[in-house]
Amino acid sequence: MENELKNSVHYINNKVGKKTGFSAPTNYFDNLQDSIQAKIAEESFSKKSAFKVPENYFDDLENNILLKISSEEKETKVISFKERVFKLIPIAAAASIILFIGLNSFVFNTSDELTLDSLSNNDIEYWLDTNTFHSTDITTIYEDEILEENEFLFNELKDESIEDYINSIDDPSLLNELN
Repeated sequence: MENELKNSVHYINNKVGKKTGFSAPTNYFDNLQDSIQAKIAEESFSKKSAFKVPENYFDDLENNILLKISSEEKETKVISFKERVFKLIPIAAAASIILFIGLNSFVFNTSDELTLDSLSNNDIEYWLDTNTFHSTDITTIYEDEILEENEFLFNELKDESIEDYINSIDDPSLLNELN
Protein backbone atom coordinates (compact mmCIF):
# COMPACT_ATOMS: atom_id res chain seq x y z
CA MET A 1 0.00 0.00 0.00
CA GLU A 2 2.88 2.28 0.24
CA ASN A 3 3.16 2.30 -3.52
CA GLU A 4 -0.37 3.61 -3.92
CA LEU A 5 -1.05 7.30 -3.97
CA LYS A 6 -2.87 8.59 -0.97
CA ASN A 7 -5.22 10.72 -3.06
CA SER A 8 -6.28 8.05 -5.56
CA VAL A 9 -9.94 7.06 -5.71
CA HIS A 10 -9.22 3.39 -5.07
CA TYR A 11 -7.09 4.17 -2.01
CA ILE A 12 -9.75 6.48 -0.52
CA ASN A 13 -12.50 3.91 -1.12
CA ASN A 14 -10.47 1.26 0.68
CA LYS A 15 -9.85 3.49 3.71
CA VAL A 16 -13.33 4.97 3.99
CA GLY A 17 -15.11 1.76 3.03
CA LYS A 18 -17.98 3.40 1.27
CA LYS A 19 -18.77 4.87 -2.08
CA THR A 20 -19.49 8.53 -2.60
CA GLY A 21 -22.90 7.90 -4.21
CA PHE A 22 -22.07 9.75 -7.41
CA SER A 23 -21.41 7.87 -10.61
CA ALA A 24 -21.22 8.74 -14.34
CA PRO A 25 -22.30 6.37 -17.09
CA THR A 26 -19.55 4.76 -19.15
CA ASN A 27 -18.27 6.93 -22.05
CA TYR A 28 -20.31 9.85 -20.70
CA PHE A 29 -17.50 12.36 -21.02
CA ASP A 30 -16.57 11.17 -24.56
CA ASN A 31 -19.86 12.45 -26.06
CA LEU A 32 -20.56 15.27 -23.59
CA GLN A 33 -19.23 18.10 -25.76
CA ASP A 34 -21.23 16.99 -28.83
CA SER A 35 -24.46 16.71 -26.88
CA ILE A 36 -23.99 20.17 -25.27
CA GLN A 37 -23.38 21.79 -28.68
CA ALA A 38 -26.45 20.05 -30.14
CA LYS A 39 -28.59 21.33 -27.24
CA ILE A 40 -27.32 24.92 -27.72
CA ALA A 41 -27.99 24.76 -31.49
CA GLU A 42 -31.50 23.41 -30.84
CA GLU A 43 -32.29 26.27 -28.49
CA SER A 44 -31.16 28.85 -31.08
CA PHE A 45 -33.83 27.70 -33.58
CA SER A 46 -36.92 29.75 -33.98
CA LYS A 47 -39.96 28.52 -32.06
CA LYS A 48 -42.58 29.54 -34.59
CA SER A 49 -43.36 27.41 -37.63
CA ALA A 50 -42.16 28.65 -41.00
CA PHE A 51 -45.02 27.00 -42.87
CA LYS A 52 -48.71 27.62 -42.48
CA VAL A 53 -51.55 25.46 -43.68
CA PRO A 54 -54.44 27.44 -45.17
CA GLU A 55 -57.65 27.50 -43.19
CA ASN A 56 -60.08 24.64 -43.88
CA TYR A 57 -57.44 22.98 -46.03
CA PHE A 58 -57.96 19.51 -44.60
CA ASP A 59 -61.77 19.94 -44.65
CA ASP A 60 -61.78 20.48 -48.42
CA LEU A 61 -58.83 18.22 -49.27
CA GLU A 62 -60.83 15.05 -49.93
CA ASN A 63 -63.38 16.85 -52.12
CA ASN A 64 -60.64 18.54 -54.17
CA ILE A 65 -58.90 15.23 -54.83
CA LEU A 66 -62.13 13.51 -55.84
CA LEU A 67 -62.99 16.38 -58.22
CA LYS A 68 -59.66 16.05 -59.97
CA ILE A 69 -59.99 12.28 -60.30
CA SER A 70 -63.61 12.19 -61.37
CA SER A 71 -63.26 14.94 -63.97
CA GLU A 72 -63.63 13.89 -67.56
CA GLU A 73 -60.57 12.10 -68.79
CA LYS A 74 -58.91 13.78 -71.69
CA GLU A 75 -58.55 11.73 -74.81
CA THR A 76 -54.92 10.84 -75.26
CA LYS A 77 -53.34 11.32 -78.62
CA VAL A 78 -51.99 8.07 -80.04
CA ILE A 79 -49.19 8.21 -82.55
CA SER A 80 -48.73 4.91 -84.27
CA PHE A 81 -45.37 3.41 -85.05
CA LYS A 82 -46.27 3.43 -88.74
CA GLU A 83 -46.74 7.21 -88.71
CA ARG A 84 -43.41 7.73 -86.99
CA VAL A 85 -41.63 5.59 -89.56
CA PHE A 86 -43.29 7.48 -92.41
CA LYS A 87 -42.10 10.74 -90.87
CA LEU A 88 -38.52 9.47 -90.61
CA ILE A 89 -38.26 8.05 -94.15
CA PRO A 90 -37.61 11.42 -95.88
CA ILE A 91 -34.99 12.31 -93.30
CA ALA A 92 -33.24 8.96 -93.72
CA ALA A 93 -33.34 9.26 -97.52
CA ALA A 94 -31.85 12.76 -97.41
CA ALA A 95 -29.13 11.65 -95.02
CA SER A 96 -28.21 8.67 -97.19
CA ILE A 97 -28.03 10.84 -100.33
CA ILE A 98 -25.77 13.35 -98.56
CA LEU A 99 -23.60 10.51 -97.27
CA PHE A 100 -23.35 8.96 -100.74
CA ILE A 101 -22.38 12.26 -102.37
CA GLY A 102 -19.89 13.01 -99.61
CA LEU A 103 -18.22 9.63 -99.86
CA ASN A 104 -18.01 9.80 -103.64
CA SER A 105 -16.48 13.25 -103.62
CA PHE A 106 -13.91 12.57 -100.90
CA VAL A 107 -13.08 8.87 -100.95
CA PHE A 108 -13.67 7.66 -104.49
CA ASN A 109 -12.34 10.75 -106.23
CA THR A 110 -8.75 9.53 -106.36
CA SER A 111 -6.65 9.37 -109.48
CA ASP A 112 -4.70 6.28 -108.38
CA GLU A 113 -6.03 3.18 -110.04
CA LEU A 114 -5.26 -0.15 -108.48
CA THR A 115 -3.79 -2.59 -110.92
CA LEU A 116 -2.03 -5.89 -110.56
CA ASP A 117 1.24 -4.12 -111.36
CA SER A 118 0.81 -1.75 -108.41
CA LEU A 119 0.84 -4.65 -105.95
CA SER A 120 4.13 -5.87 -104.57
CA ASN A 121 5.21 -9.47 -104.93
CA ASN A 122 5.03 -9.94 -101.16
CA ASP A 123 1.38 -8.85 -101.12
CA ILE A 124 0.48 -11.31 -103.86
CA GLU A 125 2.38 -14.16 -102.16
CA TYR A 126 0.68 -13.42 -98.84
CA TRP A 127 -2.76 -13.40 -100.47
CA LEU A 128 -2.08 -16.69 -102.24
CA ASP A 129 -0.81 -18.28 -99.01
CA THR A 130 -3.80 -17.21 -96.93
CA ASN A 131 -6.50 -18.08 -99.48
CA THR A 132 -7.36 -21.49 -100.83
CA PHE A 133 -8.78 -22.11 -104.28
CA HIS A 134 -11.15 -24.76 -105.48
CA SER A 135 -12.03 -25.60 -109.02
CA THR A 136 -15.59 -24.44 -108.34
CA ASP A 137 -14.32 -20.95 -107.48
CA ILE A 138 -12.59 -20.61 -110.81
CA THR A 139 -15.54 -21.99 -112.76
CA THR A 140 -17.96 -19.53 -111.16
CA ILE A 141 -15.75 -16.63 -112.16
CA TYR A 142 -15.06 -17.77 -115.72
CA GLU A 143 -18.38 -19.49 -116.32
CA ASP A 144 -19.12 -17.71 -119.59
CA GLU A 145 -15.57 -17.80 -120.88
CA ILE A 146 -14.92 -21.55 -120.55
CA LEU A 147 -14.92 -23.20 -123.89
CA GLU A 148 -17.29 -26.02 -124.64
CA GLU A 149 -16.19 -29.44 -125.91
CA ASN A 150 -18.14 -28.86 -129.08
CA GLU A 151 -15.84 -26.02 -130.03
CA PHE A 152 -12.92 -28.45 -130.35
CA LEU A 153 -14.66 -30.98 -132.60
CA PHE A 154 -13.72 -29.37 -135.89
CA ASN A 155 -10.11 -28.67 -134.92
CA GLU A 156 -7.58 -31.22 -135.93
CA LEU A 157 -4.44 -31.76 -133.93
CA LYS A 158 -1.54 -33.33 -135.69
CA ASP A 159 0.62 -35.91 -133.99
CA GLU A 160 3.71 -33.85 -134.65
CA SER A 161 2.23 -30.87 -132.82
CA ILE A 162 1.41 -33.00 -129.79
CA GLU A 163 4.89 -34.54 -129.79
CA ASP A 164 6.54 -31.11 -130.02
CA TYR A 165 4.44 -29.86 -127.12
CA ILE A 166 5.34 -32.82 -124.90
CA ASN A 167 9.03 -32.39 -125.71
CA SER A 168 8.85 -28.69 -124.80
CA ILE A 169 7.72 -29.49 -121.23
CA ASP A 170 10.68 -29.00 -118.87
CA ASP A 171 9.09 -30.41 -115.72
CA PRO A 172 8.94 -34.24 -115.82
CA SER A 173 6.34 -34.34 -113.04
CA LEU A 174 3.75 -33.10 -115.51
CA LEU A 175 4.48 -36.06 -117.75
CA ASN A 176 3.93 -38.42 -114.82
CA GLU A 177 0.47 -36.97 -114.36
CA LEU A 178 -0.46 -37.81 -117.92
CA ASN A 179 0.22 -41.53 -117.38
